[in-house]
Amino acid sequence: MNGIDCATKLNFTTASNLKSAGIDAVGRYLGNSWKGLTTDEVKAIHEAKLGLFLIYETNPTYAGYFSYDKGISDAQSATAEAEALGAPNGICIYFTVDYDAQPGDMGAIQEYFRGVRDGLSGKYLVGAYGSYQVMEALSGSPYPPDKYFQTYAWSRGQEFSAHIYQWSNDITIRGVVVDQDTMTGDAGLWEVKKMFENLVVYDGNDDGAAKLLAWKLGALLAHIDTVKPEHYDCAKNVYMVGGTTKPIERAILVSGGPGTGRIETMQAVLNL
Repeated sequence: MNGIDCATKLNFTTASNLKSAGIDAVGRYLGNSWKGLTTDEVKAIHEAKLGLFLIYETNPTYAGYFSYDKGISDAQSATAEAEALGAPNGICIYFTVDYDAQPGDMGAIQEYFRGVRDGLSGKYLVGAYGSYQVMEALSGSPYPPDKYFQTYAWSRGQEFSAHIYQWSNDITIRGVVVDQDTMTGDAGLWEVKKMFENLVVYDGNDDGAAKLLAWKLGALLAHIDTVKPEHYDCAKNVYMVGGTTKPIERAILVSGGPGTGRIETMQAVLNL
């Protein structure tokens, strides 16, 4: 996948231009700074059909920045920002080591990322950005990150097996100054929701009526035990066939009612 990261705030036009230039995902910043991501920007990026990866950075440019306690506080700040933006749990937040870290710095950096993991409390994956030497040191620690984002800078030609690899800096693409990245599909991106029109779910013995309704609506069909919360989120309309309860509040119940059977439920489908 082709990606970029940038300090520039994007709108729908600039994000769409990047998409048309062959970019699949963009990295944008948390950290309550001038380059910080906004909810309007998240919407514009996703409307342009781009993936998004989150980078947390304040001033991690010297060895004294890093400690266990700083990792906790940065993770807590990042979590608050991500949640305010609507970022779903389980995606990755990349925390940066943005200088030429030396061997003597690695112990403090490892402790920082231990603090990051504890501070995130499992809500988001732990991502690390830095040089090859930083990637190596963190991968060998007792509490390694979940995802790796290597920069070619300070790496002295060595390349780590990272989820994101930043291979060029300060390039202009469609009027936006960016750093260029390549990435794997499992880099912990905040993906665009793939919306669909109708979802029909059923329970018990009402599979025949559910299949008929799915055919009538051109809908996806699933047994209720196989449906995950994110599936409901991606469906504009949800229909529950049979039973007396709805899986989510906005679902439309199609049933013969309490005490009825398959025939009454089928009739309710035919009447819809």
